[in-house]
Amino acid sequence: MFSGKYYDHQTAQAIPARIQLFTESLHMELPGGKKLHWLFTEITAEVVDRNFVRISGEVRISGEATLEVNDPVFVKAFLQKYKYTRSAGLHQLALRGGLKVTLIVLLAMAGILLFGHFYAIPWCVNRVVDRLPLSFDKELGTLAAQSIHETSDPAGNQLLSNFARQIKWDTQDTLTFCIVKSDIENAYALPGGRIVVYTGLLEKLHNSDQLAALLSHEVAHVTARHSVKKLCRDMSTTMLVSIAFGNASGATNTLYANASSLYSLTYSRQYEQEADIMGMKTLRRNHISQLGMLGLMQALQQLDQQTNIPEFVRTHPLTENRVNYVRKNIAEHPAFTEKNAQREQLFQQLRQRYSK
Repeated sequence: MFSGKYYDHQTAQAIPARIQLFTESLHMELPGGKKLHWLFTEITAEVVDRNFVRISGEVRISGEATLEVNDPVFVKAFLQKYKYTRSAGLHQLALRGGLKVTLIVLLAMAGILLFGHFYAIPWCVNRVVDRLPLSFDKELGTLAAQSIHETSDPAGNQLLSNFARQIKWDTQDTLTFCIVKSDIENAYALPGGRIVVYTGLLEKLHNSDQLAALLSHEVAHVTARHSVKKLCRDMSTTMLVSIAFGNASGATNTLYANASSLYSLTYSRQYEQEADIMGMKTLRRNHISQLGMLGLMQALQQLDQQTNIPEFVRTHPLTENRVNYVRKNIAEHPAFTEKNAQREQLFQQLRQRYSK
């Protein structure tokens, strides 16, 4: 027999109770001969520490009641019989199992989170994006473009579009090529096929092969649907919860609500490398020198030297690493090249138009 304090929630008075534990239940005897019997499946227990436990249960007619026991022997015996492991929190597990159990639980939780982040979520995101029609990308890209408020140069757009027409693209998207006058040394692609090149980056390129490599890289982002995948991955929790509850429209609405962030979206190193390799394939298919990709990397390398950020905190692979795998790819896939006079002429017209 153990001793405890019983509270009937009718008054604040603590009622002395004598307690007896059984395999699947506990029995209480209260003053006046009143007896109560609680099954472990019908109670909840809060283990405050190794000495104290608070048990809550229902009593017929009077409703909820609480039993408090300050006795380490009782707590130990109770925990051995009470089957509540499935609902135990980390704090309770720590109290019951000590530091060793806590560390095991934390490691298990960390493993689950890492597995979800690196494997489960990317796998789910790819499955979700594969089921979305390409018209979804187009609409999302249109919304993003409307939110950016950039003015492109119509004459430059025409020159760049004519340049891009000299390349055979392996994509189902309708591609649009634009030039924006800006000192920003960058280019980006929106879902659906809008490619934007800033004149700040265009000025860094020295020949038409490098521009073809840049466009091939950006078109690869569109074809591989990297923007949508990245956006889905960033919002994976909301997406997965929506889909888990059968609310696919909720996931779609979340994507639309975040369309404006696509412009500033940075791709992962995996996506950047994939776009580089896909761009190399485009160059080979069009008999464009793959050295154009190397030249593009050298131009980007100069920008890298201005930032000098360690690779492990960057989203892009360091240009030196990109140069290495581009060189390897060229060595593994040598290809015939041929000059395209019209493409080179259009490149020179672009250079002349934006040279300072």
